Amino acid sequence: MKERNESLDCLKGIAILLVMFGHVQVHNQMTDPYLYDVIKSLQMPLFFLVSGYLAGAGSRVSTLRQYGERMKKRALAYLVPFFVWLVLQHAENIPGALRTVLFQLDYGLWFLMVLFLFNLLTCTAQLLEARLGKERGFWLVWFGGCVLILAVYLGGVAFLSPAILVTYLPYYTAAYAAGRHPDILGRIPIRWQRACVYTGGIVFLGMAACLDLVTVTGPVMLGVQTAASFLGCLAVVRLVLDWKPCRAKKRLAWLGLYTLEIYVVHYHFAAVFRPEGGAPAFWSIQGLAYSAAAFAFMSAVTAALVWLIGRIPPLKRLLFGKK
Repeated sequence: MKERNESLDCLKGIAILLVMFGHVQVHNQMTDPYLYDVIKSLQMPLFFLVSGYLAGAGSRVSTLRQYGERMKKRALAYLVPFFVWLVLQHAENIPGALRTVLFQLDYGLWFLMVLFLFNLLTCTAQLLEARLGKERGFWLVWFGGCVLILAVYLGGVAFLSPAILVTYLPYYTAAYAAGRHPDILGRIPIRWQRACVYTGGIVFLGMAACLDLVTVTGPVMLGVQTAASFLGCLAVVRLVLDWKPCRAKKRLAWLGLYTLEIYVVHYHFAAVFRPEGGAPAFWSIQGLAYSAAAFAFMSAVTAALVWLIGRIPPLKRLLFGKK
């Protein structure tokens, strides 16, 4: 159990490092058609896989009281920092920013809102399961919710950005099922798991080199990108599970404890050094040196702010959603 928790936190640590480096590339307009495809395919899917797995393996809601307590806790953890940061960033036009973010979640800290909505659907489905006394009650509500989200997306409705929900539902759903039924994966010999998953990882790298895994041009391409992300993420997960305890893994696991704090702070400082004429091309000596310097500076400032805010309980509650 201790090793599994360390591995989950390690995965979160790897994911937040990918997010940070990806933002250095994006905010400095230094993205390339290969490395960024890999980063984009792994960073957020890994977070939703971990979140879904923990939801499936954790305790389930069985009463209305538990439902209310769980959703209150999730609202404080996700919605409070989501809206507080939005107000801080757009203090000059708060009503306009609120109107925009409700129809374009990526205008704000979209991951927090999406995770809250997934938790809302999860707890609602668990409540019906408790009423029926059978697991099929959960999946009835869950897939009913998925169909509703897909219908809203296909209908062109923009409220709460169903396109983002559709993109990340598969990872959360698959991981929830895995967390709920770990015995199924346990029946597959480890050597077979490694052979399949690592082969899939090689296929993923080939797809990242040959295809555009960033731009969604339609349902078919979204399916291809989702398949690629699953292959890449499963390879990373298997690598972390096979990684024996060591100082580096422990440090990544420690970093994984602060993913929310890092997520809401770091990107503000990703392009502080960018010159007026634009940053150099990434695949050059100057570009690599600039990227390293920008990442180091962003990391240092983020660490300092996370430490400082963490020492002030009211700010920690408002900005990080934590006591």
